[in-house]
Parts: sequence; C-alpha cells; structure tokens
Amino acid sequence: MNKFLLLLLPFLLFADEQRLLISGFTIHEKPNNRFDEPYNAVNYGLGYEYNFYKEPKQLYFGMNALILKDSFYNPQFSIGVGHYMRFDMGALQSAVGQSGFIGWKRIYDDNDLDRDGGKYGLAGGIAPALNFYYKNAGVNFMYVPSFYYRDIDITGFLYTYFSWKF
Repeated sequence: MNKFLLLLLPFLLFADEQRLLISGFTIHEKPNNRFDEPYNAVNYGLGYEYNFYKEPKQLYFGMNALILKDSFYNPQFSIGVGHYMRFDMGALQSAVGQSGFIGWKRIYDDNDLDRDGGKYGLAGGIAPALNFYYKNAGVNFMYVPSFYYRDIDITGFLYTYFSWKF
C-alpha cells in the first residue's frame, strides 16, 4: 500500500487544480431496478479530484477517486480518468470531455434474486462528461447509456456530483 501512495504522490504534488468531490444524485432511465425496487437516486459519498488544467481551449487530463453508495445502496469505490477541454464563458466556465472509470462494486447478474445476491468485483466504462464551474464550485454530469452484456443488465443513468476547488 505504501508503494501505491508513493506512486500517486508526484501526481498530487504537481496537480494544477485539486477538488473535493461530493457525490450528488443519479437519474435512471427506469424507475425501478431488476428487483422491482426504486433505485437509489441520492448516491452520497466523498472523493478527491485533480486536474492538470492550465488554460481554456486546451486539452487537459484529470483523475478522481470516489467512495459512494451506488444505485443499489451498496458501497462502491471508483477511480476515474479522462480528458477534457474547458471553455471560459465569462463568470462561468464549462468543460466537455470523456471519462473512463473502474470501480469495485457489487455486481448483479440474471441469477441474483434480490439485493443480497451479487458479488463484489470490478466494473467500469466510458462516459461523456459535461462540467460547469463558477469560482471554486463545480457541478459535473456523466451519462452512461443502458446496455446488456451476457447476463448483466445495466440501466442507463445520468450521474451528477459536485466539486469544490481548494
């Protein structure tokens, strides 16, 4: 674990922008999950983000780590990386980009009959991202479309979280 932290230290020291993340809410394409229960729409959690942002209209790299309650009310740890381009619109800035993420979460398949089923494992994806910044505050949106792979059915969702630059 100490070696992992030492690998991350250079990134943390040279980040141009560091942010505290507060997980927000999720809007799902369907109201209920595979067990006919409402999805968790308030995915509270905390995280950290750093960006190598220098100036508007230049591509920059960003990374984040987040611990939250997922759509099934289970703890989830995720790491995201992406490329973005930020635009200065006066008092407001916006950024568009694409984020890849991988997370340690409970995964359900067609054999699981309730929320107590499923096993923890790695899951991930790539999503378009749209961010808005006003002074030190930010709101971030990511959209993951619905898909079905083998016996795992993912309902599409719009995930929103908030950030504070420090």
